[in-house]
Amino acid sequence: MKKSFLKGASIFLASVLTVGMCSAYSVNAKAKFSLPKKTTLSYDKKNNGENGFYTNVIYIKGTNRSNSESILRNGMKVKSSNKKVISTKTFGKDYYLIADNNQVGIGVKLKKTGSTKITAKFKYKGKTYSVKTTVKVIKYSNPFKKIVVDGRDCTSDFKNKNGSGISFMGRNIKITPNKNWRVKSIYTYKPGATKMKRVKGSSVTIPTNCRAFITMENKKNKLTEKVTFDEMDTSEDPGFIF
Repeated sequence: MKKSFLKGASIFLASVLTVGMCSAYSVNAKAKFSLPKKTTLSYDKKNNGENGFYTNVIYIKGTNRSNSESILRNGMKVKSSNKKVISTKTFGKDYYLIADNNQVGIGVKLKKTGSTKITAKFKYKGKTYSVKTTVKVIKYSNPFKKIVVDGRDCTSDFKNKNGSGISFMGRNIKITPNKNWRVKSIYTYKPGATKMKRVKGSSVTIPTNCRAFITMENKKNKLTEKVTFDEMDTSEDPGFIF
């Protein structure tokens, strides 16, 4: 019996950090924070586990390595104007979401397709800030017309939404975008490096002990779907069966 590509994936939670893991840095006195005016997220009714807080994150512009710990130390209140579409939670002192570029993120839970307004309030250097965005939740669709990993067609493994915390295995990846989709970016990263390396085109051979970050973008609604691969030549691993 074949084993699905998804079940062979490893899980990583690099985007979820505790407050205590951040170091102290100098703070920019003139802080300006904002959310995108409009945000589009995808909802998958058939894979409800990927509609949760840690998969759907909206990042606050203006947050960075120097101010993220200070902002989240006092907690953040997040509200949704339409709780039937998106529900929110208050992020407190115990944990918070933070991107690889150290931006603070707001996790939201998707309940169905539709629209809502998200408002987040937080304090920084004694001043209260409020940021807002209008969120449109649409039905998930496979961004890949075809994705070949180490010579195997793995397109069907993306027929349902996969969480941003899932890392797939593979070394040689070739992508054919679906209709209205494009490969927005491909980056490779080696643990310990200070920068990621951008790869041009729609295919990548991941260097040994590295990771690849692939971002697909819908040209019509600007929705992005992200996929991560950890380097592993699955064509030579008899224990890894698709």
